[in-house]
Amino acid sequence: MGMRKFKLKSLARLAVSASAVAMAFPVAAEEPVTFERLSNQEPANWLTVYGNYAGWRYSELDEINRDNVADLRVAIAVPIAMRAGLGGANYAVPLVDDGFLYTNDSNNAVVKIDLKSGRGDYLWTTALAASDIAAGRVQGNALWQNAIIANTRDAHIVSIDRETGEVNWDQLVGVPGESTNAAPVALENIIIVSQSAGDAGTRGWAAGLDASTGDELWRFYIVPGPGEPGHETWPQDNDAWMTGGGGLWVAPTYDVATNIVLWGTGNPAPSFDPEFRAGDNLYTNSSVALDASTGELVWYFQYLPGDYLDHDAIGINQLYDIEIDGAVRQVLGHINRTGYFYTMDRQTGEFILATPVQTNIDWTSGIDPKTGLPVEYNPDVGLQDYGNPVRRDAGPVDNCGGQFVTGTWQPAYDPNRQVVYTTYVDTSCWMDVVPAFDATRSAEERWANVGLGGQFTLYEENFRVGAIDVVTSSIQSAELPAFTQSGVLATAGNVIFFGDSYGTFSAHDSDTLDQLWSINVGSSMRSPPIAFEMDGKQYIAIQSGGSGGFAGVSVVGAPPNSAMLWVFSL
Repeated sequence: MGMRKFKLKSLARLAVSASAVAMAFPVAAEEPVTFERLSNQEPANWLTVYGNYAGWRYSELDEINRDNVADLRVAIAVPIAMRAGLGGANYAVPLVDDGFLYTNDSNNAVVKIDLKSGRGDYLWTTALAASDIAAGRVQGNALWQNAIIANTRDAHIVSIDRETGEVNWDQLVGVPGESTNAAPVALENIIIVSQSAGDAGTRGWAAGLDASTGDELWRFYIVPGPGEPGHETWPQDNDAWMTGGGGLWVAPTYDVATNIVLWGTGNPAPSFDPEFRAGDNLYTNSSVALDASTGELVWYFQYLPGDYLDHDAIGINQLYDIEIDGAVRQVLGHINRTGYFYTMDRQTGEFILATPVQTNIDWTSGIDPKTGLPVEYNPDVGLQDYGNPVRRDAGPVDNCGGQFVTGTWQPAYDPNRQVVYTTYVDTSCWMDVVPAFDATRSAEERWANVGLGGQFTLYEENFRVGAIDVVTSSIQSAELPAFTQSGVLATAGNVIFFGDSYGTFSAHDSDTLDQLWSINVGSSMRSPPIAFEMDGKQYIAIQSGGSGGFAGVSVVGAPPNSAMLWVFSL
């Protein structure tokens, strides 16, 4: 498989500011964040974007619980720099270690905030890029030893000293048009990064970098090139694979026991024009498992071959053990935009079960219980005819299930209840194909102009929060007043938390899903909440800011762009 090396870009693009502030608030040296610490979740801290390698987004802290959460109040509020426009949407997940919080603003600066002071003092701010493409939508960072590993939308991975905010190294890992939105993941001596801009007509990829230097160790392309396994699933009479999509939108999960990293992959590009790329289009719309040390493919499972509905598989692969047919299985759970929740064997990729989450799925008549594929799938044809085929010049077609509507990319898993919590939209939409571009265009033109290849409209929107029992496959849900994309936090206090597009941050009973508490903070939320502890006291935090819409679609009546870090306690 291909691997590219990129030289260090000049550090002239980097600027460390607020050094005087850092000197004014001296702090004690922090404990290095080792692989052992990352492998064993610490309830008092939030050291990775998911809280642990398994992607649970779960806190064992229970001081804040269903009996007292109504007394939750703002403890600290800190302004975060905000960039206007959709590009400024703030997805970053704060990390907390011993009362020090690290996060991103939507101008693509990394900041360190001292929460111990009770005020939220800025200790340093490190600006990483100035270009427009580099701002906004970065989903967070990774802590490793005495550094914080950050990324930019223009594909730089940067190591920053946690004490001073100074840059240790800066590696350019992509080419123009590629973007590293997903948060890095730090393992023992490797930083795992990924390329997100599949819909922009690029090829998604994952890479492993040396944690000490940023040098590239391996790279795996989601859309395989000539001579690589899977390339035959792309048309051989054009170069559709060159702009084939498969972006990796979120950070992977990691199985410590087997040393594999697992992603859900994005849709092929152009999204709604399958006639340009007839075939199964591996490894898009899949879960892929890679050896973390070498980048070699361990297994894959493609949920939707030849996708033309944008039913991608970008959600987290959550890892847990459950009893199935009297035996304990090591599985992954995955909420997919097909409208289904999938259970897979995480060691082999074997399909176990698909459970419908949405109530009105009509793009397929069902999932084959043996193969896990849509029952309409035909391996002998290049263009699939699922329930409602999308074709050029065919006009709009109804499409229920999936699209931007099933599950957030940040669900939560409660290991005590064995329940996955997610917010979603139970809705319908139609879509219409617009040929993406002339096939005779050069590769460079395709790269710049691939687009979506179509359009869609949502209707009959029904916003919900759902609880999926991963053992029984039963689903409980409750209606929500607004679109919610922040992601969910589950806690041992029998409470789940999430924020919505109208600025409401709320707490709900883990069993009944009833709302127990809420506050409107005046700006939309896309950043998932976290939990941590300082001096024996539990806190809940969330970062607000950004468009109230999703994927370029604005929500009417959503509050204007502004950004804050909110920290709550009893």
